[in-house]
Amino acid sequence: MSASIILKNLRVPAKIGVYPHEKEGSQTLKLDLQLTLGKTSASLTDRLRDTVDYDVLIRYIKQFAQSEHFELLERFTYALAAELLRDFPLQACELTAWKHIAAHAPTEIAVRVTMQAGADWPEMHRVDEDDRFND
Repeated sequence: MSASIILKNLRVPAKIGVYPHEKEGSQTLKLDLQLTLGKTSASLTDRLRDTVDYDVLIRYIKQFAQSEHFELLERFTYALAAELLRDFPLQACELTAWKHIAAHAPTEIAVRVTMQAGADWPEMHRVDEDDRFND
């Protein structure tokens, strides 16, 4: 038996963006998460200590989003998923992060990451400021 916690439309302020106007303050991201729980007996015991506390989880995500500036939505999404797997008793994490963009047309863009606990994920390295446009 497995169980998942699903969070939809969690809005969090985040320091994210490449362009100077994006670095001036926070932007609101919309997050959708599906967290597959590790072995949990909460469905049998009805005790909070036997599952992931939603309040703790949401505070953790909000604090993470404000902890540092991320240039790319891809990196933010990957880093948050990796941190959730490290710090909570989860088997898997599917995270979709939505960001509003208005450059050419008012729309939203999203990045989705699916990660399994225990997988050997590559370390994240910062890229020099000038390298971000050299793809």
